[in-house]
Amino acid sequence: FIYLLCQVNFAVSVLPENNSNINYTHVLFEWTQMESTSEYQIQISEDINFQNILTDTTSESLIYIEKDNIDWDSQYYWRVRSIDSNGDEGSWSETTSFSTTQKRSNAESIIYDTSNIQEGLTIFSSFFDYFTAMIDRDGNEVWNSEDSNLVYYTGDRYGKLYGTQFNSGDPLLSGIEFSIDNNIIWSDTGDSYIHHDFFKLPNGNYLGIAESHQSGPIPDDIDPSILFLFQMIGYPIYPASDVFIFPWVGDEIIEWDQNGNVVWSWNTFDYLNWLQDYDLLGDLWLEAYQMGRHDWTHSNALWFSEQESAIYLSLRHLSRIIKIDYNSGDIIWQMGLDMPSGDVDCGHNLNYSFQHSIQVLENGNIVTLDNGNNSQDIYGTDYPTTRALEIQVTENLNGCEAEIVWEYTLPEDLFGFASGNVQKLDNGNYLITTVGGGATSLEIKPTGQNSGEIVWQGNYNLAIPSGAVYRAHRVSGLYPIAFSLTADSYRVDNEISTYPIAQNNTEIG
Repeated sequence: FIYLLCQVNFAVSVLPENNSNINYTHVLFEWTQMESTSEYQIQISEDINFQNILTDTTSESLIYIEKDNIDWDSQYYWRVRSIDSNGDEGSWSETTSFSTTQKRSNAESIIYDTSNIQEGLTIFSSFFDYFTAMIDRDGNEVWNSEDSNLVYYTGDRYGKLYGTQFNSGDPLLSGIEFSIDNNIIWSDTGDSYIHHDFFKLPNGNYLGIAESHQSGPIPDDIDPSILFLFQMIGYPIYPASDVFIFPWVGDEIIEWDQNGNVVWSWNTFDYLNWLQDYDLLGDLWLEAYQMGRHDWTHSNALWFSEQESAIYLSLRHLSRIIKIDYNSGDIIWQMGLDMPSGDVDCGHNLNYSFQHSIQVLENGNIVTLDNGNNSQDIYGTDYPTTRALEIQVTENLNGCEAEIVWEYTLPEDLFGFASGNVQKLDNGNYLITTVGGGATSLEIKPTGQNSGEIVWQGNYNLAIPSGAVYRAHRVSGLYPIAFSLTADSYRVDNEISTYPIAQNNTEIG
């Protein structure tokens, strides 16, 4: 038997907690069950005397989600009472109150085609401003991370949020799981610098990208003018010298258990040919001279496939996506621009560069954002171009073959030199996010292999360098798995309910 326990004979409000200050305007109200009740009436008001009632509705469950009448920086009062099967009304519960915090973003939206928009909310995060927010289709902000410095990386269908928290002066960057109440649920990644991606695996462990470090050379095939700068300050040049004293920064994929123990790791320096493969088209070596370190791989996205027991990794500064066997750590294939090692198996002619984000679809196709930092050199154009791509990868004995099955080219003013992402939505549309235009998301309905129509646009109004959108995703809502449980013929005896639940004598709703 299972027993439901309650020490009241009238409904008691549970959420929002009395006198709480909440950071969202889509609000879940919850209360306790009462005996002999058919439904519950809930009222929400701007005043304690309920003279200005905003919501007056009924619910057969023990929860109600209000999405229309709650605003930022305001105070509200609410109460609930039971209604039995004859329509008789019980006593009102005690009136409780809550207030909302302030709006955080300046986001807005443009709707082009209402009938073809994927339902849900759009969550986006901002580097440098260090906050995360959600907006509805009309551009109304419905949730934010307040001043907690929480930056969203990714989430799942159950409403779990993953990312990092920036603390001024702290050299570490922890991977965290956090709630919509901005409570940190887990953050035990030790002294690792967890950048760009972090999430929970199906086995309950956590997976993230951390920096790794190695002393390396100054190659002799970089731009001669930059090579001269290194020589002027006394660095030996490879391969004329095998003295490796310049800091290189790679990446390590790390898996932690619930106690923060490292149980699996994979290092780019161990598996990739770092003495032959490095970017020469961009300004990475000039940046290395200025920063005193070479940002070699700059991995920026992970995807774990439970079905394949494989990890997909996006290596931004190699313009490469690789697939790794989780059990052995061996590389299954490498896709992207060809490099001197010859290790890249396929996708040499796809011409994406400095890509950001990975989504692996059920059919195995890969969705990513081609930032296009090197596109001017690749295509010989006057300005760089950012593209959204869906790539079909076919594995074979030689590694793989790859072709673009859908692409969408952003206009010049939406070029995104950093961050951003593409998400293929449940309705078949694509949500493309770029730092261009002050941070923008476009929901595109595909109309052909190389075309699409804009059905929705989110303008986040973040200005470089004070803000840069990191990623944006369409999610179903703040409460994707909200539910309540009621017992049939629920009763209270001596102010304490002890209702036995068994298959042969009751039902659960």
